[in-house]
Amino acid sequence: MFPTHSHRPRPALLAVCLSAALPLGAFAQSAATTPDAATTLDAVAVKGQRAPTYAAEQSSAATRLSLTPQDTPQSISIVTEQRIEDQNLTNVREVLDNTTGVSSSAYDTERVVFYARGFQIENMAYDGVPIAAGLNSSSADGSLDTAIYERVEVVRGATGLMSGAGSPSAMINFVRKRADSRTLQADAYLSYGSWDTRRGTFDISAPLNASGSVRGRVVAAYEDGDSYLDRYSTKKSVFYGVVDADLGTDTVLSLGFDYQRTTPKGVTWGSYPVFDDTGGFIEWPRGFTSAADWTYWDNTTRTAFADLKHNFDNGWQLRVMASRRETDGDDALFYVYGFPNRETGEGITPYAYRGTDAGRQNLLDVYASGPFQAWGREHELVVGVSGSHYTQDSWEREHGDLPDVGDFLQWNGRYPYPDFAVDKTPYSATHTDQGGIYAATRLSLADPLKLVLGARYSRWKNDTNDSTSGVYHHEHTKTVPYAGLIYDIDDTYSAFASYTQIFDPQGNRRADGSFLDPVLGSSREVGIKGRHVDGALNTSLTLFETRQDNVAEAAVGEYLPDGRTQAYDAVNGTTSRGYELEVSGDMSESWNGTFGWSHFNVKAPRNGGALRTALPRTLIRLFTTYRLPGAWNRLTIGGGANWQSASHAQVDGPSGPQRLDQSSVMLLGAMARYAIGKQASVQVNADNLLNRKYFVLDEFSNLYYAPPSSFTVSFNYKFF
Repeated sequence: MFPTHSHRPRPALLAVCLSAALPLGAFAQSAATTPDAATTLDAVAVKGQRAPTYAAEQSSAATRLSLTPQDTPQSISIVTEQRIEDQNLTNVREVLDNTTGVSSSAYDTERVVFYARGFQIENMAYDGVPIAAGLNSSSADGSLDTAIYERVEVVRGATGLMSGAGSPSAMINFVRKRADSRTLQADAYLSYGSWDTRRGTFDISAPLNASGSVRGRVVAAYEDGDSYLDRYSTKKSVFYGVVDADLGTDTVLSLGFDYQRTTPKGVTWGSYPVFDDTGGFIEWPRGFTSAADWTYWDNTTRTAFADLKHNFDNGWQLRVMASRRETDGDDALFYVYGFPNRETGEGITPYAYRGTDAGRQNLLDVYASGPFQAWGREHELVVGVSGSHYTQDSWEREHGDLPDVGDFLQWNGRYPYPDFAVDKTPYSATHTDQGGIYAATRLSLADPLKLVLGARYSRWKNDTNDSTSGVYHHEHTKTVPYAGLIYDIDDTYSAFASYTQIFDPQGNRRADGSFLDPVLGSSREVGIKGRHVDGALNTSLTLFETRQDNVAEAAVGEYLPDGRTQAYDAVNGTTSRGYELEVSGDMSESWNGTFGWSHFNVKAPRNGGALRTALPRTLIRLFTTYRLPGAWNRLTIGGGANWQSASHAQVDGPSGPQRLDQSSVMLLGAMARYAIGKQASVQVNADNLLNRKYFVLDEFSNLYYAPPSSFTVSFNYKFF
């Protein structure tokens, strides 16, 4: 097609999962040495740069209240800086593909889409403040570099309390690095990997005055390399700077700016035919793409932000966060459609596109939080207001007739550059305004029992002017309630239940160009969580159910008036049920690890069958590192496995959709790091050790082979 701009978990299975998690926590409590662990955590707090664990002590991503994972009444995963370093996760897609319950597909090389619980992840935030989705897709920008982040938090389920409008899949919160070091700190990192991929990063923090009340931090990164995909290569430049200033003993102002530019060449736009004109399967090489050698898709992202925090004597805090985010794209693309003749290779129709895009978003979030006394107990409250204004405009350049592709079975990317017009013409303009007022409280009903209550009133307005489909306006208001109950079973374990509603205005459209109504529904979770070794190890088991109406489903063979953009139908009564198990943190002073096991099943009553069958229903994420004892204590070894269950998709064929099956996939990885003295280390990472060849499927007939085996060798040096 044209490119687009299970059952309830069985109690026995869940019992096995839980029984596996609980002894692990008990083992960690007995194995860890508490004084040594405390010393390590204190040192990191002073440096403010490295997190030597796979567990984070607190997060406010779910409710704006700063809570431990155990006290957060939702399923949450936190990928720390140490884990990012150990697995060599240099971009957002690599992080999310190693996160419990998250999978990804792609329309092409530049547009990646992430999913959780059977639904697309649309909600992103920087330091808890919601931001617009990526420029090229309505999901996170998978190419964003991880060098500027302290950690990445993924709150699964509906997050309307914080994000306002959004799907019940998950919210991705990127926590930026801050200038929190009062001493000079500097790290340099160099690496070389498969397909001549070279990378360098530099991270320096320093006080900017004698007292250290003003501090600065600069992070820079550069990467370039080729790919296993024919003709594809990319370059990436990253810069991030932040200044933290103590305006008094109780007030801190942070000012920051980040910049990223990616310039990929030989990009794809959509996929390539997998069936010939008789319906026979074409066995393409793993690196095959339909890209022409002149294609490119340059993207630039710039973000400026200010963050003001003031602490009052009564324990309350006022926080004001404002940001300006700009995204710009420039592309020349090529796409083919059809089914080649097995003998001649004829039968392919070419398409070309030359365009530019610009996205602009202004954000403001103001809230106050703190304790209050009532009924003889202390409670917490947060109240806030937020607003955003987002515009996205695109332009295109027309072209004349395109020459025939010829024998596509001999395709090598050599195709004449089209005669694109010099002047660009408007293609689409979108303006979206969103505002909200929210409040949440954590009530201490009894020593072991806490109740989290909240609500957000949201107003969402969109105006779209499309050159092919016309002008559309839709505006919606909705109050989204949130409730969570946490019961402390003992000092280690707690049980929880939560409920929230779903409000998700969508950009998907019917064949006549009109927008689908907002997705409405509810999300429920119950589970048990454990907090071990003073928070160094977290365990959780969550059961969830999501119910939705007006869920978009691709209308097979139907497109918008432009003839190339997928049209959708609305499906009511959609349900998603499943479970998520996670263990993450320090099993001992020398042993870090994370294990995630998730499963979902999405169904709709209209056809009585499963939806989104291209998504693997079950995912297992495992990674661990161990520093050897005694004379070998300079060596850290590690490895892991990512497993996904079988999936299938309906792919365009000469006589209509044809089913394409992908069997289950097991990917193995390994790492080793050797410390050269106290300041330097060398690390080796290897992925897909079994060289597994498999398809990454989606529901729009876009598919491609995933990467083969790869390696990276890196060198890290700490100057101070």
